[in-house]
Amino acid sequence: MLIYPDRHIPSTILPDRPDWAAAAAHIPSDKSISHRALLFAALSDGPVSITGINQGAAITLLIDALQQLGVLIDFDRASGTVVFQTSLRAMARQGLLNKGEERVYLGPSSAAARLLIGVLCGLGVGCVVDGDETLRNRPFDWIVEPLTELGGRFKYLERPGCLPLRILPAQIGPGRVQTTIGSAQSVSAILLAAIAARVPVEIGYPVVARDHTQLMARGFGDAVEDRDHVVTYRPGQFQVPDTLTIPLDPSALAYPAALFWLMNRDRPEMSVRFEGVCINPTRIGFFHWMQGCGFRLEISPDEGARGEKVGAITLKGGGTFKAQGMQGKESLHSMIDEIPLMVAIASLLPGEAVFEDLFELTFKESDRIAATCQMVRSLGIDTVIDGYAIRTTGRQRPSVQGDIAVFNDHRLSMTAHVVMLAHGLAGRIPGGECYKTSFPHFDKCLQAVFAGQI
Repeated sequence: MLIYPDRHIPSTILPDRPDWAAAAAHIPSDKSISHRALLFAALSDGPVSITGINQGAAITLLIDALQQLGVLIDFDRASGTVVFQTSLRAMARQGLLNKGEERVYLGPSSAAARLLIGVLCGLGVGCVVDGDETLRNRPFDWIVEPLTELGGRFKYLERPGCLPLRILPAQIGPGRVQTTIGSAQSVSAILLAAIAARVPVEIGYPVVARDHTQLMARGFGDAVEDRDHVVTYRPGQFQVPDTLTIPLDPSALAYPAALFWLMNRDRPEMSVRFEGVCINPTRIGFFHWMQGCGFRLEISPDEGARGEKVGAITLKGGGTFKAQGMQGKESLHSMIDEIPLMVAIASLLPGEAVFEDLFELTFKESDRIAATCQMVRSLGIDTVIDGYAIRTTGRQRPSVQGDIAVFNDHRLSMTAHVVMLAHGLAGRIPGGECYKTSFPHFDKCLQAVFAGQI
């Protein structure tokens, strides 16, 4: 439990003294790219070193699962370096992975579970994949069904469509499948299965989502086209380089960035620059949304590595502000993780905002539509749920209404931190340490910014 002491943070201190640049040392590397880097390393033919791995629980659980399957991995937490001495592919070739007796545990991480299922299915490896109660309540049928069409074999061990799931040894073949959910995880699980099996596939999808898997596969020598809502994959001269470097996570940066902007709305002279950030267009919708609300920033690309776009994001104080909403599934996917934060921010600015097409938030770590509205309500912010939309009116003044409910959801916890700190509020966030799922040193980041004042 995180406990905020009963104290007042003087407005004359916080705008002048925060060391915003100190936050950079604690921003984690990209979680989505870290997941994929681990799985590509597991498909390599030789040793691979990954530097700057995200060390959130969603990543370390995947490392644990790969080690449990027998992959020799050295993980130096101090430096964030992961070295693969062996790979799943090499072990599968030796017939060491087909017994189907292992049961790997992925905690609450849907991305780790779904992507690993794709890799194991493609390799023809038998295994049971399981998670905590949160993950057991999330859907898996929309990756199992297209993988089954390609020849994969599965057995639900309890509820249909949910974990625990047994992967049965089988060989997938070429084909064309259509995903039903506009999620990067669905496309990526199928694509990783095809890469593991070295078979061509075509994957239709309903809306554009994150494309890290496509970019990395293309950068490693395979042929990948992504056009007109169809990913076309053809095996090529696939080779994972011996060193991979992970850029900073823009979805994690969003929280200290939002705190900077909210605390410097009247200070146009303030600025801070963050280097080495993933600026993939499918990931930085939040920053463009903040620009649309009147906040100031600059995005400066530099030479990316292996197809990913990397660059600097410079935040600036001041601006002319107006609340805006969000509509459209393709817009949603470039800012899906930041919706709770955006709802809170829109509620503070002049105007009204409607966030539409939020269906996919209903199967995140929580039902994020309902949970977001309950969380901001405990901060004195009123919203209205309209089907799969959230409506809010601006110029609201946050106040603590008892304990802050975050439903074991890391995005809600970090949003609550931002709103409370930006307004000098005291309160309690039971279970607030769940931020460690994606931002393991979020507390250290805040302590560094405020020089230990919080």
